[in-house]
Amino acid sequence: MEKHLLVMNSVARTAQRLQVLIVALLALFFAFPVLSMIAEFARPQGIIDTLTESSLRGVWWFTLWQAVASTVLTLIVGLPFTWAISRHSFRAARVLTALITIPFFMPAVVVATGIKAILPAAGIPAILWAHVVFNVAIVVRIVGPQWSLLDKTTEDTAADLGAGRLRTFLYVVFPHIRESLRNATAIIFLFCFTSFAVIAILGDIAHRTIESEIFTQAIRLGDTKTATSLAIVQAIVVLLVLRWGNPSSRETRTPPQTIQFFDVSRTPVGLLLFFSVAVPALIVISPLVAVVVRSFSLNGHFSVRGYQWLFDGSTEAVGVNIPQTLMTSLFFATLCAVFAPLAALVVSVAHRRSSFVMGTTALPLVVSAVTFGLGLIIAFDQWPVNWRSQWWLIPVVHSVLALPLAVRAIQPALHAIPDDLSQAASSLGAHPWRSWRYVELPLLQPALVRAAGLSAAVSLGEFGATSFLTRNDTTTIPIAIAQLLGRPGDVTSQSAFALAALVVMVFAIVPQVRPRH
Repeated sequence: MEKHLLVMNSVARTAQRLQVLIVALLALFFAFPVLSMIAEFARPQGIIDTLTESSLRGVWWFTLWQAVASTVLTLIVGLPFTWAISRHSFRAARVLTALITIPFFMPAVVVATGIKAILPAAGIPAILWAHVVFNVAIVVRIVGPQWSLLDKTTEDTAADLGAGRLRTFLYVVFPHIRESLRNATAIIFLFCFTSFAVIAILGDIAHRTIESEIFTQAIRLGDTKTATSLAIVQAIVVLLVLRWGNPSSRETRTPPQTIQFFDVSRTPVGLLLFFSVAVPALIVISPLVAVVVRSFSLNGHFSVRGYQWLFDGSTEAVGVNIPQTLMTSLFFATLCAVFAPLAALVVSVAHRRSSFVMGTTALPLVVSAVTFGLGLIIAFDQWPVNWRSQWWLIPVVHSVLALPLAVRAIQPALHAIPDDLSQAASSLGAHPWRSWRYVELPLLQPALVRAAGLSAAVSLGEFGATSFLTRNDTTTIPIAIAQLLGRPGDVTSQSAFALAALVVMVFAIVPQVRPRH
Protein backbone atom coordinates (compact mmCIF):
# COMPACT_ATOMS: atom_id res chain seq x y z
CA MET A 1 0.00 0.00 0.00
CA GLU A 2 2.83 2.40 0.82
CA LYS A 3 4.39 1.75 -2.60
CA HIS A 4 1.02 2.32 -4.22
CA LEU A 5 0.65 5.65 -2.44
CA LEU A 6 4.17 6.52 -3.59
CA VAL A 7 3.10 5.87 -7.18
CA MET A 8 -0.02 7.98 -6.86
CA ASN A 9 1.68 10.80 -4.97
CA SER A 10 4.60 10.95 -7.39
CA VAL A 11 2.41 11.07 -10.49
CA ALA A 12 -0.12 13.43 -8.92
CA ARG A 13 2.58 15.80 -7.66
CA THR A 14 4.06 16.03 -11.15
CA ALA A 15 0.60 16.60 -12.62
CA GLN A 16 -0.08 19.35 -10.09
CA ARG A 17 3.14 21.10 -11.05
CA LEU A 18 2.25 20.88 -14.73
CA GLN A 19 -1.28 22.12 -14.19
CA VAL A 20 0.15 25.40 -12.92
CA LEU A 21 1.16 25.99 -16.54
CA ILE A 22 -2.34 25.07 -17.71
CA VAL A 23 -3.93 27.48 -15.24
CA ALA A 24 -1.56 30.20 -16.43
CA LEU A 25 -2.49 29.55 -20.06
CA LEU A 26 -6.21 29.58 -19.23
CA ALA A 27 -5.72 32.84 -17.38
CA LEU A 28 -3.87 34.37 -20.32
CA PHE A 29 -5.99 33.09 -23.20
CA PHE A 30 -9.42 32.98 -21.57
CA ALA A 31 -9.74 34.99 -18.35
CA PHE A 32 -7.59 37.89 -19.55
CA PRO A 33 -9.58 38.52 -22.77
CA VAL A 34 -12.96 38.24 -21.07
CA LEU A 35 -11.99 40.42 -18.10
CA SER A 36 -10.26 42.96 -20.37
CA MET A 37 -13.43 43.32 -22.38
CA ILE A 38 -15.51 43.83 -19.24
CA ALA A 39 -13.07 46.27 -17.64
CA GLU A 40 -12.69 48.43 -20.74
CA PHE A 41 -16.21 48.63 -22.11
CA ALA A 42 -18.74 47.43 -19.53
CA ARG A 43 -20.71 50.28 -17.98
CA PRO A 44 -23.95 50.05 -15.96
CA GLN A 45 -25.71 52.52 -18.26
CA GLY A 46 -24.69 50.51 -21.30
CA ILE A 47 -26.19 47.36 -19.80
CA ILE A 48 -29.42 49.21 -19.03
CA ASP A 49 -29.55 50.55 -22.58
CA THR A 50 -29.21 47.06 -24.08
CA LEU A 51 -32.30 46.01 -22.14
CA THR A 52 -34.42 49.09 -22.84
CA GLU A 53 -33.50 50.20 -26.38
CA SER A 54 -36.39 49.42 -28.69
CA SER A 55 -34.31 47.92 -31.52
CA LEU A 56 -32.49 45.59 -29.13
CA ARG A 57 -35.68 44.55 -27.32
CA GLY A 58 -36.78 42.90 -30.54
CA VAL A 59 -33.48 41.01 -30.72
CA TRP A 60 -33.82 39.87 -27.10
CA TRP A 61 -37.38 38.74 -27.69
CA PHE A 62 -36.53 36.77 -30.84
CA THR A 63 -33.51 35.19 -29.14
CA LEU A 64 -35.63 34.08 -26.21
CA TRP A 65 -38.67 32.71 -27.96
CA GLN A 66 -36.76 30.92 -30.73
CA ALA A 67 -34.58 29.26 -28.06
CA VAL A 68 -37.67 28.13 -26.13
CA ALA A 69 -39.38 26.90 -29.30
CA SER A 70 -36.23 25.12 -30.49
CA THR A 71 -35.85 23.44 -27.09
CA VAL A 72 -39.46 22.24 -27.02
CA LEU A 73 -39.26 20.90 -30.58
CA THR A 74 -35.98 19.15 -29.82
CA LEU A 75 -37.55 17.38 -26.83
CA ILE A 76 -40.61 16.42 -28.89
CA VAL A 77 -38.36 14.86 -31.52
CA GLY A 78 -35.70 13.45 -29.20
CA LEU A 79 -37.71 11.85 -26.38
CA PRO A 80 -39.54 9.25 -28.53
CA PHE A 81 -36.25 8.19 -30.10
CA THR A 82 -34.63 8.07 -26.66
CA TRP A 83 -37.48 5.91 -25.37
CA ALA A 84 -37.07 3.53 -28.30
CA ILE A 85 -33.35 2.93 -27.90
CA SER A 86 -33.41 2.98 -24.08
CA ARG A 87 -36.31 0.58 -23.52
CA HIS A 88 -36.06 -1.74 -26.52
CA SER A 89 -33.38 -3.79 -28.21
CA PHE A 90 -33.47 -4.03 -31.98
CA ARG A 91 -30.95 -4.70 -34.69
CA ALA A 92 -30.43 -1.21 -36.10
CA ALA A 93 -30.42 0.63 -32.75
CA ARG A 94 -26.68 1.25 -32.64
CA VAL A 95 -26.47 2.41 -36.25
CA LEU A 96 -29.44 4.74 -35.91
CA THR A 97 -28.06 6.18 -32.70
CA ALA A 98 -24.75 6.87 -34.42
CA LEU A 99 -26.50 8.54 -37.37
CA ILE A 100 -28.70 10.74 -35.22
CA THR A 101 -25.66 11.76 -33.16
CA ILE A 102 -23.41 12.73 -36.10
CA PRO A 103 -24.78 16.29 -36.58
CA PHE A 104 -23.87 17.22 -32.99
CA PHE A 105 -20.19 16.73 -33.80
CA MET A 106 -20.36 18.43 -37.18
CA PRO A 107 -19.72 22.11 -37.79
CA ALA A 108 -22.99 23.95 -37.20
CA VAL A 109 -22.40 25.69 -40.52
CA VAL A 110 -22.71 22.31 -42.29
CA VAL A 111 -26.00 21.52 -40.55
CA ALA A 112 -27.33 24.96 -41.48
CA THR A 113 -26.18 24.42 -45.08
CA GLY A 114 -28.17 21.16 -45.19
CA ILE A 115 -31.31 22.97 -44.05
CA LYS A 116 -30.69 25.68 -46.65
CA ALA A 117 -30.50 22.99 -49.34
CA ILE A 118 -34.07 21.95 -48.45
CA LEU A 119 -35.47 25.39 -47.53
CA PRO A 120 -33.65 27.94 -49.72
CA ALA A 121 -35.77 30.80 -48.37
CA ALA A 122 -34.53 30.05 -44.86
CA GLY A 123 -36.29 32.01 -42.08
CA ILE A 124 -37.77 30.84 -38.78
CA PRO A 125 -38.74 27.27 -39.80
CA ALA A 126 -35.21 26.69 -41.09
CA ILE A 127 -33.64 28.05 -37.89
CA LEU A 128 -35.83 25.88 -35.66
CA TRP A 129 -35.18 22.79 -37.79
CA ALA A 130 -31.42 23.34 -37.70
CA HIS A 131 -31.45 23.65 -33.91
CA VAL A 132 -33.44 20.41 -33.63
CA VAL A 133 -31.03 18.55 -35.92
CA PHE A 134 -28.03 19.79 -33.98
CA ASN A 135 -29.36 19.15 -30.47
CA VAL A 136 -31.35 15.90 -30.59
CA ALA A 137 -28.14 14.06 -29.70
CA ILE A 138 -28.10 15.85 -26.33
CA VAL A 139 -31.42 14.25 -25.38
CA VAL A 140 -30.23 10.85 -26.52
CA ARG A 141 -26.88 11.02 -24.73
CA ILE A 142 -27.99 12.63 -21.46
CA VAL A 143 -31.51 11.27 -20.89
CA GLY A 144 -30.97 7.88 -22.55
CA PRO A 145 -28.55 6.35 -20.02
CA GLN A 146 -30.78 7.38 -17.10
CA TRP A 147 -33.93 6.12 -18.80
CA SER A 148 -32.32 2.75 -19.53
CA LEU A 149 -31.73 2.22 -15.78
CA LEU A 150 -35.45 2.34 -14.98
CA ASP A 151 -36.72 -1.05 -13.83
CA LYS A 152 -39.15 -2.27 -16.48
CA THR A 153 -41.25 -4.03 -13.88
CA THR A 154 -42.45 -0.66 -12.58
CA GLU A 155 -43.87 0.20 -15.98
CA ASP A 156 -45.32 -3.29 -16.36
CA THR A 157 -46.99 -2.98 -12.98
CA ALA A 158 -48.53 0.34 -13.97
CA ALA A 159 -49.80 -1.23 -17.20
CA ASP A 160 -51.26 -4.20 -15.33
CA LEU A 161 -53.14 -1.78 -13.10
CA GLY A 162 -54.65 -0.12 -16.15
CA ALA A 163 -52.45 2.91 -16.70
CA GLY A 164 -52.15 4.32 -20.18
CA ARG A 165 -48.83 5.27 -21.71
CA LEU A 166 -49.21 8.95 -20.89
CA ARG A 167 -50.01 8.40 -17.20
CA THR A 168 -47.24 5.80 -16.94
CA PHE A 169 -44.79 8.32 -18.33
CA LEU A 170 -45.97 11.14 -16.05
CA TYR A 171 -46.05 9.16 -12.80
CA VAL A 172 -43.44 6.43 -13.31
CA VAL A 173 -40.93 7.42 -15.99
CA PHE A 174 -40.75 11.20 -15.56
CA PRO A 175 -39.77 11.17 -11.85
CA HIS A 176 -36.93 8.80 -12.75
CA ILE A 177 -35.52 10.87 -15.65
CA ARG A 178 -36.46 14.31 -14.28
CA GLU A 179 -32.95 15.44 -13.34
CA SER A 180 -31.30 14.27 -16.56
CA LEU A 181 -34.16 15.79 -18.56
CA ARG A 182 -33.70 19.11 -16.77
CA ASN A 183 -29.97 19.03 -17.48
CA ALA A 184 -30.54 18.24 -21.16
CA THR A 185 -33.20 20.97 -21.45
CA ALA A 186 -30.85 23.57 -19.99
CA ILE A 187 -28.01 22.61 -22.33
CA ILE A 188 -30.26 22.63 -25.41
CA PHE A 189 -31.70 26.01 -24.47
CA LEU A 190 -28.22 27.47 -24.04
CA PHE A 191 -27.02 26.16 -27.40
CA CYS A 192 -30.09 27.68 -29.08
CA PHE A 193 -29.90 30.90 -27.06
CA THR A 194 -26.24 31.43 -28.02
CA SER A 195 -26.61 30.16 -31.59
CA PHE A 196 -24.43 32.00 -34.09
CA ALA A 197 -23.48 29.85 -37.08
CA VAL A 198 -27.08 28.74 -37.70
CA ILE A 199 -28.32 32.34 -37.54
CA ALA A 200 -25.45 33.55 -39.74
CA ILE A 201 -26.45 31.10 -42.49
CA LEU A 202 -30.24 30.93 -42.12
CA GLY A 203 -31.14 34.26 -40.51
CA ASP A 204 -31.59 37.74 -41.95
CA ILE A 205 -31.96 41.30 -40.70
CA ALA A 206 -35.36 40.44 -39.18
CA HIS A 207 -34.12 37.29 -37.44
CA ARG A 208 -31.15 38.25 -35.29
CA THR A 209 -30.09 36.71 -32.01
CA ILE A 210 -28.02 38.31 -29.27
CA GLU A 211 -25.03 36.26 -30.42
CA SER A 212 -25.24 37.53 -33.98
CA GLU A 213 -25.94 41.05 -32.73
CA ILE A 214 -22.74 41.01 -30.66
CA PHE A 215 -20.78 40.21 -33.81
CA THR A 216 -22.64 42.85 -35.84
CA GLN A 217 -22.18 45.59 -33.24
CA ALA A 218 -18.47 44.83 -32.69
CA ILE A 219 -17.24 44.05 -36.21
CA ARG A 220 -19.61 45.68 -38.67
CA LEU A 221 -20.72 48.73 -36.68
CA GLY A 222 -17.64 49.16 -34.47
CA ASP A 223 -19.79 49.65 -31.36
CA THR A 224 -17.77 47.61 -28.87
CA LYS A 225 -19.54 49.09 -25.84
CA THR A 226 -22.94 47.84 -26.94
CA ALA A 227 -21.48 44.47 -27.93
CA THR A 228 -19.85 44.10 -24.51
CA SER A 229 -23.04 45.03 -22.68
CA LEU A 230 -24.97 42.46 -24.70
CA ALA A 231 -22.32 39.84 -23.95
CA ILE A 232 -22.48 40.49 -20.19
CA VAL A 233 -26.27 40.22 -20.00
CA GLN A 234 -26.14 37.09 -22.15
CA ALA A 235 -23.54 35.54 -19.81
CA ILE A 236 -25.82 36.26 -16.82
CA VAL A 237 -28.68 34.44 -18.54
CA VAL A 238 -26.37 31.51 -19.33
CA LEU A 239 -25.27 31.25 -15.68
CA LEU A 240 -28.87 31.33 -14.45
CA VAL A 241 -29.93 28.61 -16.88
CA LEU A 242 -26.93 26.47 -15.98
CA ARG A 243 -27.82 26.88 -12.31
CA TRP A 244 -31.37 25.78 -13.03
CA GLY A 245 -30.14 22.82 -15.07
CA ASN A 246 -27.80 21.62 -12.29
CA PRO A 247 -29.82 21.92 -9.08
CA SER A 248 -28.34 21.22 -5.67
CA SER A 249 -28.26 17.62 -4.61
CA ARG A 250 -30.13 18.75 -1.50
CA GLU A 251 -33.21 19.51 -3.57
CA THR A 252 -36.25 17.83 -2.13
CA ARG A 253 -37.48 15.02 -4.29
CA THR A 254 -41.18 14.50 -4.82
CA PRO A 255 -42.29 11.31 -3.07
CA PRO A 256 -44.07 8.62 -5.10
CA GLN A 257 -47.77 9.31 -5.48
CA THR A 258 -50.60 6.84 -5.11
CA ILE A 259 -52.79 7.08 -8.16
CA GLN A 260 -55.68 5.24 -9.74
CA PHE A 261 -55.05 3.93 -13.22
CA PHE A 262 -57.55 3.50 -15.98
CA ASP A 263 -57.67 1.56 -19.21
CA VAL A 264 -56.87 3.21 -22.52
CA SER A 265 -56.54 1.77 -26.01
CA ARG A 266 -52.95 1.10 -26.93
CA THR A 267 -51.09 1.42 -30.18
CA PRO A 268 -49.19 -1.76 -31.05
CA VAL A 269 -45.66 -1.48 -29.69
CA GLY A 270 -44.05 -2.45 -32.98
CA LEU A 271 -45.74 0.35 -34.93
CA LEU A 272 -45.11 2.90 -32.18
CA LEU A 273 -41.47 1.85 -32.01
CA PHE A 274 -41.10 2.23 -35.77
CA PHE A 275 -42.46 5.79 -35.85
CA SER A 276 -40.52 6.76 -32.70
CA VAL A 277 -37.30 5.87 -34.51
CA ALA A 278 -38.10 6.62 -38.15
CA VAL A 279 -39.52 10.14 -37.77
CA PRO A 280 -36.64 11.59 -35.68
CA ALA A 281 -34.09 9.85 -37.90
CA LEU A 282 -35.71 11.35 -41.00
CA ILE A 283 -35.80 14.83 -39.45
CA VAL A 284 -32.13 14.69 -38.43
CA ILE A 285 -30.57 12.83 -41.33
CA SER A 286 -32.42 14.40 -44.28
CA PRO A 287 -30.47 17.72 -44.15
CA LEU A 288 -27.19 15.82 -44.32
CA VAL A 289 -28.43 13.84 -47.31
CA ALA A 290 -29.68 17.08 -48.87
CA VAL A 291 -26.19 18.60 -48.63
CA VAL A 292 -24.73 15.73 -50.64
CA VAL A 293 -27.56 15.75 -53.20
CA ARG A 294 -27.41 19.52 -53.62
CA SER A 295 -23.63 19.37 -54.13
CA PHE A 296 -24.26 17.45 -57.37
CA SER A 297 -27.04 19.71 -58.65
CA LEU A 298 -26.62 22.89 -60.68
CA ASN A 299 -29.71 24.66 -62.05
CA GLY A 300 -31.72 21.48 -61.64
CA HIS A 301 -29.25 19.25 -63.50
CA PHE A 302 -26.58 16.82 -62.37
CA SER A 303 -23.18 18.51 -62.25
CA VAL A 304 -19.82 18.17 -60.54
CA ARG A 305 -18.87 21.74 -61.36
CA GLY A 306 -18.93 22.72 -57.71
CA TYR A 307 -16.33 20.09 -56.84
CA GLN A 308 -14.20 21.17 -59.78
CA TRP A 309 -14.31 24.75 -58.56
CA LEU A 310 -13.05 23.66 -55.15
CA PHE A 311 -9.79 22.33 -56.49
CA ASP A 312 -9.04 24.10 -59.78
CA GLY A 313 -8.44 27.48 -58.18
CA SER A 314 -11.72 29.06 -59.34
CA THR A 315 -12.82 29.92 -55.80
CA GLU A 316 -9.78 32.16 -55.40
CA ALA A 317 -11.64 34.68 -57.55
CA VAL A 318 -14.07 35.12 -54.64
CA GLY A 319 -11.31 35.20 -52.03
CA VAL A 320 -11.33 31.55 -50.92
CA ASN A 321 -8.37 29.22 -51.46
CA ILE A 322 -9.86 25.77 -50.82
CA PRO A 323 -6.67 23.65 -50.76
CA GLN A 324 -5.10 26.09 -48.31
CA THR A 325 -8.31 26.16 -46.27
CA LEU A 326 -8.39 22.36 -46.00
CA MET A 327 -4.74 22.19 -44.96
CA THR A 328 -5.21 25.00 -42.44
CA SER A 329 -8.26 23.34 -40.85
CA LEU A 330 -6.54 19.95 -40.64
CA PHE A 331 -3.40 21.52 -39.20
CA PHE A 332 -5.35 23.44 -36.55
CA ALA A 333 -7.42 20.33 -35.73
CA THR A 334 -4.27 18.25 -35.32
CA LEU A 335 -2.71 20.78 -32.95
CA CYS A 336 -5.95 20.93 -30.96
CA ALA A 337 -6.18 17.12 -30.86
CA VAL A 338 -2.70 17.03 -29.28
CA PHE A 339 -2.76 19.98 -26.88
CA ALA A 340 -6.27 19.69 -25.41
CA PRO A 341 -6.09 15.97 -24.46
CA LEU A 342 -2.62 16.39 -22.94
CA ALA A 343 -3.83 19.30 -20.82
CA ALA A 344 -6.97 17.34 -19.91
CA LEU A 345 -4.88 14.35 -18.85
CA VAL A 346 -2.78 16.51 -16.56
CA VAL A 347 -5.87 18.12 -15.03
CA SER A 348 -7.60 14.77 -14.55
CA VAL A 349 -4.61 13.19 -12.81
CA ALA A 350 -4.12 16.23 -10.59
CA HIS A 351 -7.84 16.21 -9.77
CA ARG A 352 -7.22 13.22 -7.53
CA ARG A 353 -5.64 15.61 -5.08
CA SER A 354 -7.20 18.97 -5.96
CA SER A 355 -10.46 19.87 -7.70
CA PHE A 356 -9.88 23.60 -8.13
CA VAL A 357 -8.57 23.46 -11.69
CA MET A 358 -11.33 21.04 -12.68
CA GLY A 359 -13.83 23.81 -12.03
CA THR A 360 -11.84 26.39 -13.96
CA THR A 361 -11.71 24.20 -17.07
CA ALA A 362 -15.50 24.43 -17.31
CA LEU A 363 -15.49 28.22 -17.62
CA PRO A 364 -15.21 28.24 -21.47
CA LEU A 365 -18.60 26.50 -21.50
CA VAL A 366 -20.19 29.46 -19.72
CA VAL A 367 -19.01 32.20 -22.09
CA SER A 368 -20.28 32.01 -25.67
CA ALA A 369 -17.77 31.67 -28.49
CA VAL A 370 -18.68 35.07 -29.95
CA THR A 371 -18.22 36.78 -26.57
CA PHE A 372 -14.89 35.01 -26.24
CA GLY A 373 -13.88 36.16 -29.73
CA LEU A 374 -14.81 39.74 -28.92
CA GLY A 375 -12.62 39.59 -25.82
CA LEU A 376 -9.73 38.22 -27.86
CA ILE A 377 -9.64 41.08 -30.36
CA ILE A 378 -9.86 43.61 -27.53
CA ALA A 379 -7.21 42.05 -25.29
CA PHE A 380 -4.66 41.03 -27.93
CA ASP A 381 -4.65 44.25 -29.94
CA GLN A 382 -1.79 46.18 -28.35
CA TRP A 383 1.79 45.68 -27.16
CA PRO A 384 3.08 43.49 -25.56
CA VAL A 385 0.34 41.03 -26.51
CA ASN A 386 -0.50 42.22 -30.01
CA TRP A 387 -1.37 38.68 -31.16
CA ARG A 388 -4.79 38.96 -32.79
CA SER A 389 -3.28 38.57 -36.26
CA GLN A 390 -1.00 35.67 -35.33
CA TRP A 391 -1.98 32.35 -36.90
CA TRP A 392 -1.14 30.32 -33.79
CA LEU A 393 -3.78 32.12 -31.72
CA ILE A 394 -6.56 30.23 -33.52
CA PRO A 395 -5.45 26.67 -32.54
CA VAL A 396 -4.76 27.94 -29.01
CA VAL A 397 -8.32 29.28 -28.82
CA HIS A 398 -9.67 26.01 -30.23
CA SER A 399 -7.75 24.10 -27.55
CA VAL A 400 -9.20 26.31 -24.81
CA LEU A 401 -12.72 25.64 -26.10
CA ALA A 402 -12.06 21.90 -26.43
CA LEU A 403 -10.46 21.48 -23.00
CA PRO A 404 -13.71 21.15 -20.99
CA LEU A 405 -14.91 18.35 -23.26
CA ALA A 406 -11.55 16.60 -23.27
CA VAL A 407 -11.42 16.66 -19.46
CA ARG A 408 -14.88 15.15 -19.25
CA ALA A 409 -13.90 12.41 -21.67
CA ILE A 410 -10.76 11.42 -19.72
CA GLN A 411 -11.69 11.93 -16.06
CA PRO A 412 -14.38 9.19 -15.77
CA ALA A 413 -12.07 6.67 -17.44
CA LEU A 414 -9.24 7.56 -15.07
CA HIS A 415 -11.43 7.18 -12.00
CA ALA A 416 -12.74 3.83 -13.27
CA ILE A 417 -9.27 2.21 -13.22
CA PRO A 418 -9.11 -0.18 -10.22
CA ASP A 419 -6.53 0.81 -7.61
CA ASP A 420 -5.39 -2.78 -7.17
CA LEU A 421 -3.77 -2.77 -10.63
CA SER A 422 -1.30 -0.06 -9.60
CA GLN A 423 -0.88 -1.73 -6.23
CA ALA A 424 0.11 -4.99 -7.91
CA ALA A 425 2.64 -3.22 -10.14
CA SER A 426 4.13 -1.42 -7.14
CA SER A 427 4.37 -4.61 -5.10
CA LEU A 428 6.37 -6.18 -7.94
CA GLY A 429 8.91 -3.36 -7.69
CA ALA A 430 7.85 -1.24 -10.66
CA HIS A 431 9.07 2.35 -10.59
CA PRO A 432 6.21 4.83 -10.10
CA TRP A 433 6.44 6.20 -13.62
CA ARG A 434 6.96 2.76 -15.13
CA SER A 435 3.81 1.60 -13.37
CA TRP A 436 1.92 4.60 -14.77
CA ARG A 437 3.31 4.04 -18.25
CA TYR A 438 2.51 0.33 -18.51
CA VAL A 439 -0.56 -0.03 -16.29
CA GLU A 440 -2.78 3.05 -16.27
CA LEU A 441 -1.88 4.77 -19.54
CA PRO A 442 -2.84 1.79 -21.77
CA LEU A 443 -6.20 1.63 -20.01
CA LEU A 444 -6.71 5.31 -20.70
CA GLN A 445 -5.94 4.98 -24.40
CA PRO A 446 -9.61 4.71 -25.55
CA ALA A 447 -10.52 7.79 -23.51
CA LEU A 448 -7.53 9.68 -24.88
CA VAL A 449 -8.55 8.76 -28.43
CA ARG A 450 -12.09 9.98 -27.74
CA ALA A 451 -10.72 13.22 -26.27
CA ALA A 452 -8.48 13.73 -29.30
CA GLY A 453 -11.38 13.12 -31.68
CA LEU A 454 -13.59 15.47 -29.71
CA SER A 455 -10.94 18.17 -29.74
CA ALA A 456 -10.40 17.79 -33.47
CA ALA A 457 -14.17 18.03 -34.04
CA VAL A 458 -14.34 21.21 -31.95
CA SER A 459 -11.52 22.73 -33.98
CA LEU A 460 -12.99 21.73 -37.33
CA GLY A 461 -16.41 23.12 -36.42
CA GLU A 462 -15.56 26.26 -34.43
CA PHE A 463 -17.12 29.30 -36.05
CA GLY A 464 -17.88 31.98 -33.44
CA ALA A 465 -14.50 32.95 -32.02
CA THR A 466 -12.72 32.09 -35.27
CA SER A 467 -14.87 34.64 -37.12
CA PHE A 468 -13.13 37.40 -35.16
CA LEU A 469 -9.61 36.08 -35.77
CA THR A 470 -9.59 34.64 -39.27
CA ARG A 471 -7.47 36.16 -42.03
CA ASN A 472 -7.04 35.20 -45.68
CA ASP A 473 -4.25 32.76 -44.80
CA THR A 474 -6.05 31.27 -41.76
CA THR A 475 -9.51 30.62 -43.21
CA THR A 476 -11.06 27.44 -41.84
CA ILE A 477 -13.68 25.18 -43.42
CA PRO A 478 -16.76 26.65 -41.64
CA ILE A 479 -15.63 30.18 -42.50
CA ALA A 480 -15.06 29.19 -46.13
CA ILE A 481 -18.54 27.61 -46.41
CA ALA A 482 -20.15 30.76 -45.03
CA GLN A 483 -18.13 32.96 -47.39
CA LEU A 484 -19.06 30.89 -50.44
CA LEU A 485 -22.74 30.85 -49.52
CA GLY A 486 -22.64 34.62 -49.15
CA ARG A 487 -21.28 35.17 -52.66
CA PRO A 488 -23.55 35.52 -55.73
CA GLY A 489 -23.52 32.89 -58.46
CA ASP A 490 -24.96 29.39 -58.85
CA VAL A 491 -21.59 27.67 -59.20
CA THR A 492 -20.21 29.47 -56.15
CA SER A 493 -23.24 28.33 -54.15
CA GLN A 494 -22.81 24.77 -55.42
CA SER A 495 -19.15 24.82 -54.38
CA ALA A 496 -20.27 25.75 -50.86
CA PHE A 497 -22.56 22.71 -50.80
CA ALA A 498 -19.74 20.58 -52.21
CA LEU A 499 -17.37 21.63 -49.42
CA ALA A 500 -20.08 20.96 -46.84
CA ALA A 501 -20.75 17.57 -48.45
CA LEU A 502 -17.09 16.64 -48.08
CA VAL A 503 -17.37 17.37 -44.36
CA VAL A 504 -20.51 15.21 -44.11
CA MET A 505 -18.77 12.34 -45.87
CA VAL A 506 -15.73 12.55 -43.60
CA PHE A 507 -17.83 12.59 -40.42
CA ALA A 508 -19.96 9.71 -41.71
CA ILE A 509 -16.95 7.56 -42.58
CA VAL A 510 -14.62 8.31 -39.68
CA PRO A 511 -15.71 6.45 -36.51
CA GLN A 512 -17.45 8.75 -34.09
CA VAL A 513 -16.07 9.86 -30.79
CA ARG A 514 -18.49 10.45 -28.00
CA PRO A 515 -18.11 12.71 -25.03
CA ARG A 516 -20.46 15.13 -23.90
CA HIS A 517 -21.38 19.98 -26.33
